[in-house]
Amino acid sequence: MVRVTGALGAAAILLGVLIAWSASARAAPAMPSSTEVQAALRGDNALVLGGRVLDRAALASLYAARNFTPLWSEQRAASFRLALEEAPSHGIEPAAFAVAEQAPVARELLLTDSFLRYASALTRGRVLPAVIEPDWRIASPDFDAAKTLDAAVATDIAVVLAALAPQDPAYERLRAALQRYRDLAKAPWRPLPISPPLKPGDSGERVRLLRERLALEGFGDAASASDPAAYDASLAAEVGRFQAARGLAADGAAGRATLAALNVSSAWRVRQIRLNLERRRSLPRVSAAARIEVNVAAASAVLYEDGWPAKAMRAIVGAIVHPTPVLRARLVSVLLNPPWNVPSSIIKNEIGPALKRDPHYLERGGYVYAEVEGGHQLVQLPGPKNALGALKFEMPNPDDIYMHDTPDRALFARAQRTISHGCVRLEDPRDLARLVLNDDNWSRDALDAAIATGKTQRVMLRQSIPVYVLYWTAFVDEDGTVEFRDDIYGRDQRLEDALTVQDAMERVAVAPGGRGRS
Repeated sequence: MVRVTGALGAAAILLGVLIAWSASARAAPAMPSSTEVQAALRGDNALVLGGRVLDRAALASLYAARNFTPLWSEQRAASFRLALEEAPSHGIEPAAFAVAEQAPVARELLLTDSFLRYASALTRGRVLPAVIEPDWRIASPDFDAAKTLDAAVATDIAVVLAALAPQDPAYERLRAALQRYRDLAKAPWRPLPISPPLKPGDSGERVRLLRERLALEGFGDAASASDPAAYDASLAAEVGRFQAARGLAADGAAGRATLAALNVSSAWRVRQIRLNLERRRSLPRVSAAARIEVNVAAASAVLYEDGWPAKAMRAIVGAIVHPTPVLRARLVSVLLNPPWNVPSSIIKNEIGPALKRDPHYLERGGYVYAEVEGGHQLVQLPGPKNALGALKFEMPNPDDIYMHDTPDRALFARAQRTISHGCVRLEDPRDLARLVLNDDNWSRDALDAAIATGKTQRVMLRQSIPVYVLYWTAFVDEDGTVEFRDDIYGRDQRLEDALTVQDAMERVAVAPGGRGRS
């Protein structure tokens, strides 16, 4: 090793320090002065920086509260960049929030704008569903820009951002599923021939391909099969599991619908998961340990007790022409032997034509005209033919949507159960009534006895229970099974269209174009 001493050595050390300082200066962009920030935000004309139109008034208000002190040291900017690395796991593309090299003032304001847009995306989603869905009745969470910015300045930016997204297990399971299907999309699976269908007892190359395809999504292990080309009982069981996870009739036979579901690409499944993550962020955080959740896309209902599923059942939801809205209400009472006040639209579109075919239709169906305020109302009396069955779950809401029993029990055997006028019919309403009433006086036998009298009786819950009527086309069960459903009402498509527009707007920020102007 050569040691440099004397004047030459001192010069070398000084040169090294200068080089290091120069590199550090290049690595850490200069921060603007508060005067420069204030000047950039003065005025009322459009503020365009880095190719993006910024909200001058909002930024001016935020900075004025801080005496226009610049916020973005290199340490904070690095923390933000680190936080953006997590964006893909939420189904959010980070490029829309990246800030290219800019002059100090432009860099400062663009970083604040990007931070707040990303924080808002995690808090309430990038698209508010109520804006694109006329029957979306749940408001998105509020986003307090000033409070969020204060927290970011006072603590660590990455920590603040991580706490904004939903923290519930359902959201985290869906994030894990997103990564899993992204990995699957790196080597897309080959489509299977749709016909002829396959069934237990078949054998051959197509059976082997079916087994391998199922294994890719975790349904069975193709390598452990004693005869991979044989459609045996174990394969039938895995086909049934797959069918149940896709909302199909779980008969264990690979018919056209099952094969078509297997042929949906992994890239499409990634799309579904991303859209459902976005939808979950746009909804209020559900914290009620006792609640009922209806998933309209899956035509299912679940009662949660102490935060865990206590009762799950099939449901019947609105037809495509009568979609069940997304809403939040509180279940307050159970009505035994409910009468049905027939909506005018059903009288016009269904009962009127039926009367023309059968003059005795009203009499045979138990319909009568009853006096109500302002006139007469067609009412179907309680009884075995009543459309609401023996139970109605009352949950006041502006759309008059409720859950109820039905005399048409065979309908629950259908895989596709989008056939109601918007209300939710339940597969096992009597047991649900027993559970929500939670009263020794209302055992299953007591409910049956009260219903057998034929008398209408309202039973109030001791404590109301929140009910969420939601729309999930991708979700993950507690055991890790990833489930997908068809976009029956087109809500996924409308959300994707709105996000495409939002993407186009946000990509402007990272487009090349100099330092901008103010």
